[in-house]
Amino acid sequence: MTRAAGPAAETAPRDLPALSGMSGDAIAGLVAEAGGKPFQARQLEHWVFAHGAADWDACRNLPRALREALAARTTLRSSTVAAVDVARDGTTKLLVRLADGESIETVVIPDGDRLTLCVSTQVGCPVACVFCASGLDGVRRNLRAAEIVEQILHARTILGSKGDATPARLTNLVVMGLGEPMLNLDALLPALERIGDPDGIGLGARRITVSTSGLPERMRRFAQTPHAYSLAVSLHAGVDALRRRLVPTARATVAEIVAAARAYFARKGREVTFEIVLLAGVNDRAQDASSLISALRGFPSTVNLIPWNPVDRIEGLRRPSEARVDEFAERLRRGGLNVTVRRQRGAEKSAACGQLRLRHASAATD
Repeated sequence: MTRAAGPAAETAPRDLPALSGMSGDAIAGLVAEAGGKPFQARQLEHWVFAHGAADWDACRNLPRALREALAARTTLRSSTVAAVDVARDGTTKLLVRLADGESIETVVIPDGDRLTLCVSTQVGCPVACVFCASGLDGVRRNLRAAEIVEQILHARTILGSKGDATPARLTNLVVMGLGEPMLNLDALLPALERIGDPDGIGLGARRITVSTSGLPERMRRFAQTPHAYSLAVSLHAGVDALRRRLVPTARATVAEIVAAARAYFARKGREVTFEIVLLAGVNDRAQDASSLISALRGFPSTVNLIPWNPVDRIEGLRRPSEARVDEFAERLRRGGLNVTVRRQRGAEKSAACGQLRLRHASAATD
C-alpha cells in the first residue's frame, strides 16, 4: 500500500534553523532569547522529542506569546513525509522530503517484539557499490543533524497514526540508509547525542548500529566518541580485487579495514558485524567463503549475509538461491565464523535501499 504523505508538519522559511537538530543548551538559549524561562525550554524539548510535536499549537502548556516568538526564530521540523510504502510483512518505507526539495528514505522494520528504524545520512551515496540503488545518481549533499533526527520523529508519528496494532516505540536504530555515515560524522554524532537523550527519544548507544563501507581513518575517529555504538562494516569480499569490483571507490585494503574494525572492538568492547551482500556467481563461491574465513578468523565478530535484492537500472546481477546462501553460510561456520542470514523484507515494495526515492524521482520527470 502506498500513501501520498504522512501527517503534516508546520512549515517555515528555509533559512530558519530546525529545533530538532539543536542541543539542550541551544534550545535553552533560544527560549531565553524569546522571553521564556529554563523550565519552559525543558517543556519544549519534551513536546518535540518525547511527544513528537510537529506544530507549535501542539505545545499546549507553552504560552501563545512564547510560541509565536519561537516560531519567528525556529521551525520544529525542516522536512515532511512525501510518501509511505507498507509491505505485507509490515516493513514501512518513508520518503522524506527535505526543505530544499531533495528526498531521502527511512525504513521501519518490525521483527517480533523489536521495531528497528533504518535512517539515511546523505542525499544519495558516493560509494557507488555496483549492486546498490543508493549511489546510482551519486551524492548530492550531507544531511544536517536535524534531518537525521527528524527521520525518527516522522517514523514515530506515522507508526502512531496506524493504531494499536503497531507499537510506536522504536527499539533499535541502524544508520544504514542512503549515504556513507562516516563521511558525515560532523552531523551524525550530534544527532546521535540528541537521539540518546533519555528525556527525549531515549535510544541508548547499545541500541544503535552505525554502518560504514570501510573507511579506516573515519572508523578510528568514530572510535573516539564517548559512546559504545555497534559498528557494521560493509565488506562484501575477503580479497581486494573482488572487493574493488563490487565497491569501485574503495581505497583501503581488506586488511586495513579489518584492522580498523579490530581497533574499534578493542576500544569499545562491542562486537563488529561484517555485512556481505551475496550475488549469485560473483561472491558466493567456495573460494569466496575461504577468503572471508582467512580475513576474519580469530576476530570475535559476526558475518551477516544479505542475499541481493534486485534493483531497477542494475542489470547482470542475480540473487542467489536460498540453498546457495545456506551452503555459503555453512562453509563460513565450518571455518569458525559466527554467521547470520538476513531474510528478505518488504520485497514487493522497492525493498532495496534507494529504490523508493528513485521510483518517485522517475515519476516526477515522466
